[in-house]
Amino acid sequence: MLRIITVLALLFNLAWGNNIQIENVSLVDQNMSDDYYFVEFDLSWENSWRTSTFESNYDAAWVFVKFTPKNQQLWEHATLHYVNGTNDGHLAPSGATINTTSDGVGIFIYRDSDGIGNVNYQNVRLRWDYGADGVADDEVLEISVFAVEMVYVPQGAFYAGDGQQDFGQLEAGNSGQPFLITSEAALTLGGTNVNNLSNNNTINMLNDDDFDYSTTRTLPADFPKGYDAFYCMKYEGSQQQYADFLAHITTDQRNTNDGPLYVNAVNVFPIEDGNHYAIAEHPWRAMDYLSWANIAAFLDWSGLRPLSELEYEKACRGPENPVNNELAWGDDSWYIEGLYTLQNAGTANETIVGLGENVGNANTLSIYSGADAPMRCGIFAASAINKTRKETGATYWGIMEMSGNCYEAVISVGNSQTRDFSGRHGDGNITSTGNASFVLLTDWAFVNTVGVGFRTSEISTRYQANYNDPDRAKWIGIRGVRTAE
Repeated sequence: MLRIITVLALLFNLAWGNNIQIENVSLVDQNMSDDYYFVEFDLSWENSWRTSTFESNYDAAWVFVKFTPKNQQLWEHATLHYVNGTNDGHLAPSGATINTTSDGVGIFIYRDSDGIGNVNYQNVRLRWDYGADGVADDEVLEISVFAVEMVYVPQGAFYAGDGQQDFGQLEAGNSGQPFLITSEAALTLGGTNVNNLSNNNTINMLNDDDFDYSTTRTLPADFPKGYDAFYCMKYEGSQQQYADFLAHITTDQRNTNDGPLYVNAVNVFPIEDGNHYAIAEHPWRAMDYLSWANIAAFLDWSGLRPLSELEYEKACRGPENPVNNELAWGDDSWYIEGLYTLQNAGTANETIVGLGENVGNANTLSIYSGADAPMRCGIFAASAINKTRKETGATYWGIMEMSGNCYEAVISVGNSQTRDFSGRHGDGNITSTGNASFVLLTDWAFVNTVGVGFRTSEISTRYQANYNDPDRAKWIGIRGVRTAE
């Protein structure tokens, strides 16, 4: 059996938003014949749901495991058991379902029936096939378990574009009307035929598309169009999540992804056994001041992937009909286009004083003026008064801060490089220099950022659809997805 096991239960989300926590991690029931044992832990988070009416969706935790030989600095990704499309070997607690991804990178765990409220799953057991990762039976290890809240976005048709006809919005031919996405089949971009996914103009775009009414391109079938089901991060990536990432990569990898992080400082410290730990200045706030390469590395390391700009609109709008100047909560109403008054700023209890009632709430200005910092992840859902989708700024599916706070990085349809994007997922491993894996270089377009864009506020506006800037910016945050299997 394994001689010594040091188990580190590191919280991938700390105490912001819905307070997801992993506790009581242990390795149990080793099987040396088949080279596996179970990673056991308790998992809880607040304000969970599953519904079979209306939205017909649920929230979930994406869970993955890292390990390292003791007293070394090289953390590796653990391969979780998956055979013939089954979850054979994983043990879900009462009230929960576990789905393993076919690549063994991680699992989704969520309610097995309709319900709403907090969940607390005791003694979750994941089978780790350590032999597949080259680990010997008697090797001395450290292990860490991570979890991040996700939201399931079901398969189904949706509209791209809201009919406002500005800033390069997507439309059906040159009709000025939104385009209905009905499958993942290849699409013709540009032209005037209403069966084509075109853009109504590029005059006001920061970087133009390479298609228009007179020039057509093909969007391949492999490009994620949002019709198929996927999981989306419920919140923007937090400062604590990024600190955990930095603490579990090597010095060379960290030098690529660390740096002057503006007000969101994350400090990394060595400890005597050669590993590191990182301290986030404001763990509960959204992480900002990132580059596209930083985002790509983080998502690869987490086993996730970027979202396409079409998936962004699906994640916000759902199957509803579009509204001109539509925001993530489904209409164009705002409470304030200015700075909110914060109470307990920078803490786990950061809240907003005087949220608007029966109107949309979102942080649109704090990263440009005033506090010069994004707000706590999930802050608009923390009010005892404001509970509607509009008041909390939630999307149709219950995803938070898709309008406001940090900008959402997306893969654009408007460039030949990013049209090669096939939705390939990260495998949990980044290069020795700290970038996303070599197999993702072209697919994720992070080498020169050509075709990488940003969305925020009005969800169909494509002013920065092809931003093409490799530098860090204080308004850039993290959001990842994973295709549902």
